[in-house]
This record gives sequence, C-alpha cells and structure tokens, in this order.
Amino acid sequence: MGRRVALAAGVGALLGLAWWGMFALISSGAVCSFEEWGCLSTFVTAVPIFAVAAAVLGGIALRSRGESRAWLVAVPATLMAVVAMVFLLGFPWLAFAVFAALFALIAVLTAAR
Repeated sequence: MGRRVALAAGVGALLGLAWWGMFALISSGAVCSFEEWGCLSTFVTAVPIFAVAAAVLGGIALRSRGESRAWLVAVPATLMAVVAMVFLLGFPWLAFAVFAALFALIAVLTAAR
C-alpha cells in the first residue's frame, strides 16, 4: 500500500503544481485583461475545465502504473482538491500540498483490503 500512496501523492503534487501554474498565469494577466471582469471570467471558466482535465490525467497516470481503482482515487481527490483551492484562493502555493495530501488520503481509503 505504501507504493500506492506514494504514487498517488506524487500525481497529486504534479497536479497541484499545474493548478498553481494555471492560477499564476491567469492572475498575471497574460491570458486575460484586468478590465470588465476579464480575469475573473477566465478563472471561472478555467476551474471546471481544469477539474475535468486533471481528473482524467490523474486517472490515466495512476492506471498506467498498474494501480487498481485508479479512477476511484483520481476523480474524488481532484474534485475535493479543486474545491479546497477555490476556498483557499489567497494561497495558491498551497495547491502542491493540498492535492498531494488528498490524493494520498483517497489512495489509502480506496485500497483493496
């Protein structure tokens, strides 16, 4: 089970870094304008797209390493992490730890007994 948890935490950490990068890109104004709610609308549109893409990429990454119940780890962990990061908007650097911790927790909870 240790390999499963470490792998899930690693995948979660990489997805957390991707979240941090997406947030930094949007907040810098590189992909939106700061006028007329441009960056807010970009963020509101990007969050569900990121959630779906991250869940799929996480599931594929875990499944490609031969983990059982990969999708039961990737989908709920990603959705919970995205919701947590929306509540922690002022601290985007926490994404690394939040994604890694939730992926590891769900990996433990969904492991075969």
